[in-house]
Parts: sequence; C-alpha cells; structure tokens
Amino acid sequence: MLTLAALPWAAAHRDPDAPLLRLGDVRLTASALDRAAAGIATALERDGAAPGHRVAVLCGNGLAFPPLYYGALRAGCVVAPVSPSSPPAEVARVLDAVGARVLACDPENAGAGAAALERTRSGAHLVVVAESVSDHPGAVDLPALVEHPAVDPRPLPPGAPAVILSTSGTTGIPRRALHSHAGLLLNAGAVATEMIRLGPDDAQLGALPLAHSFGMSAVLNASVLAGAAVVLTRRPDVTEIERLLSAGEVTVVQAVPTLFARLADAGPAPWPRVRTCVVSGAPLPHGLPERLHRRLAGVLLERYGMTEVSPLTVREVPPDGGEPGDVGLPMRGVVVRVAGGDREGELEVAAPSMFLGYDGDAAATAEVLHDGLMRTGDLGRVGPMGRVTVTGRIKEVIVRGGNNVAAREVERLLETHPGVAEAAVLGVPDPDLGEEVAAALVLRPRAPANVVAELERLCTEQLAQYKRPRLWHVLDSLPRTASGKVRKGELRELLDGRREG
Repeated sequence: MLTLAALPWAAAHRDPDAPLLRLGDVRLTASALDRAAAGIATALERDGAAPGHRVAVLCGNGLAFPPLYYGALRAGCVVAPVSPSSPPAEVARVLDAVGARVLACDPENAGAGAAALERTRSGAHLVVVAESVSDHPGAVDLPALVEHPAVDPRPLPPGAPAVILSTSGTTGIPRRALHSHAGLLLNAGAVATEMIRLGPDDAQLGALPLAHSFGMSAVLNASVLAGAAVVLTRRPDVTEIERLLSAGEVTVVQAVPTLFARLADAGPAPWPRVRTCVVSGAPLPHGLPERLHRRLAGVLLERYGMTEVSPLTVREVPPDGGEPGDVGLPMRGVVVRVAGGDREGELEVAAPSMFLGYDGDAAATAEVLHDGLMRTGDLGRVGPMGRVTVTGRIKEVIVRGGNNVAAREVERLLETHPGVAEAAVLGVPDPDLGEEVAAALVLRPRAPANVVAELERLCTEQLAQYKRPRLWHVLDSLPRTASGKVRKGELRELLDGRREG
C-alpha cells in the first residue's frame, strides 16, 4: 500500500522526467527526487537510524528540504519540521521535546543547528545537506544524492507515525500534533483531487514554509502525489512571486491572507495561467477578495482546517467576500457539527486525515479527542446542507499572518524578566497580517528604563520571528475578573483606545 514515504517513488514510476521541483533555473525531476530520498534513507540507516526514530529537519524553502523529508520518512523515521525562523534556544527545545536522534539542516541553517545541539539533552547529531557541492564540513550534496541507485522503498504500516507538526492546538498552549502516513496521504489526496484538481500540467507556487503543515501537505505532498510541479521561492518575496505569476509560470497559488494582500496590490497585470488561488490560515480581510478577483481569471477558494486535521471545508469566495465567517461545505468524508447539538457553539469534527494525538501528551489528547471527533476550540454554527460558519475562538490563540501564536507561551517568557510583574499577550487587528501580537506589561518598581528593549532582545533569542510582540504597552494594572483571570476583551478595548489616541 502506498505511504507518504513512497510518493516520490510512485511519481518516478509514473513519469521519471517530470520536473517536480523548480528553484530558479534548477529542476529536480521525479526520478532525481526518488533517488535522492533513497540516498538520504540509506545514509540515515547507515548512521543507526531505525523505524520510529525522530529526525528534526531545519531547512528553508530550498531543494534540500524535500529529499530530507521524504528520505527520513523512507527510513521509517518520524520527521519533526522546525521553522527556520526559530532561534537556537527554540530549536533545542524542539529537539528535547521530540527526542530527536538527528538534526538535518541545509548550510544556511547549520550554524543555528550546531548552536542548538550545544543546548540540547537529546543527544542528536547534525546532518547537513547542500543543494550543490558545498565546502561545509561533512555536508552531503544533492548532486551526489541523485546518483544513488533507484530502489523500491520498504513497506511501512499506513497507520505508522510519520510527522510531528508544532501547533498551538485548541488550548492556547504549544502542542506537537503526531500524524500518520495514512492521515497525511489522505490530506494530500483531498487537496489534490477534490479541492484543486491538480494534474501533471500544473505548477504550484512554493512560497509557503515547507516546515508548516500548509506548505508541507497542501503544496509539497499534494503536488508530488499528483505529479504537479512546485515552483519554490526561498522566501515570500513579493517582487519575485509577482514575476512568476505574471510570466505564467504558476497555475495554482496557495497562501495565507497576508501574502495575498501584498500580491493583490503588487501590480495591475493579470496572472495569465493562475486558475486557482486557495487562502487559508486566517479569515480573509474585508476588501481583499475584490482586489484578488481583479487579477485572477480563475477561482478563489477559502479552506478551513487546522494542523491537527485538514482540510475540513472549502468554499468559492465571491468578489464581495460573501457572508462573514462562512467557510463553506465539508469535504468528502468530513463531519462538522456543533457540540451538544446546539444551534451555535463549539465546533467538533471528524475526518479521514485526523491526527493520532499530541506527541507525549495523553492528557491534552484526551481533552480534544472523544468518540472519534475532535474539539476545535472554534465557535460556530452548521446550517442547511452542512454549510459551516465560524464565529469566533474559545481560547486565546493569535493568528498572525497564518501562523498560530500561543499567547501563554509568550507571556511566560516575558514574565521571566526581573523587571516584569505581569504580562498579557493578545492579538489586535492588523490590516496586513490579520492580527498583530501585542504585549501589555505591568512593571516592577525598579524596572530598568530600557525594559522593552531588553524584552525585545529576549524574544529574539527565544522565539520564532512570528511569535514576537511588535506592539508594547506599559500599564499600571491589568483588568481582571474576581477569580483573578485577565479580562482580555476589556484589555483589547483599552489597547485599541491607546492606539487610536
């Protein structure tokens, strides 16, 4: 039975010369990707990797990530992608949390990887894979990997663990969602066949981070499954992406609203071959659908899902954006309902692509999974024909540019500073990112005058870029309930008033 690990092998058998990956003028065919993944698997096994061992992958959006990802899966290992925006301290925490045996990097992230290994207790060792011949000590280069003999992948149980994806979960606390080969394969299949109907003539934009579930599954896995190309960009550079779209090099664009907003205003020229755009990760800002439709001859879709289970629903977005909160109809095999049978309340879901649970956290798993359904933490309602409307979130998770930020994680870090008595972190509306991260502080009597600058440095050292507060407010006190909980709704209104003033 086909598993996630065997996707490049299957693509190579279908069309060995298909250009699955493109980065600038460099192409990686299906057969080259298959051989490179086999080479990675062989190298890992030679170093003692065995099925079930954890391999952390710290790579940017280059040609090193896909062979490392599929190669580690092919060896039966469990892959834990790490955001390349993470500082060494955060990388080290991931290594310890997942019990990684290997940290695989590209040369650009090898320095951060080595620094993380000095802080970790995991005992992991470093593997560096370069896109070309590299002078990095001990690096394995991609041109050598693609010379590895083509061999059939070992059979793996479809239900075996495959990938650990970091998420803020439905609780506002960072979690690690563990996915199986079968679940992620069904996820990719739903995207490729039902949602966007990918084929060998398609080319998806690869601007989403491959370390994130959206880029890894909906773009990379779905494209390799369908034999479509992925046109990679090392970073979401609007000028470069606009050139690719205007030149007709891309047919499908999947992205978060932040990037779409920047692209919509990048120029007046139509995108001649873009037939489908898919937005996910955060609600569409007012006015963005109309701006996108001016440049897009095809359809604009919005999908609803989460790291634990996706995709769940999809809708075609009209120029006026449609009804607020509307996220469309459930996809095949997906159940979305309101808990307790109420008209409106917390949404709970079941889908073929459901995750296995939170890695190493049985209590958190039991909190969200029950009777085959998952509590989403989202408030909403389900209308006629199953159409779903999301009306809010139960827990405080900030969605900044499509990335989930656990407010409590940031608060805990800020409160480690000796000058901070109390800290509250929340999302405030932002026209570009959807939400921006704001921090409200109550300082101790002898706090230094440059405390905010010191906190900014602390966040730079300890948190991924998207988690760091950009707005800082020093208050005399935080509004609280009688039981001592911060009234974040009241606090948000207070901060909005300060921004307007």
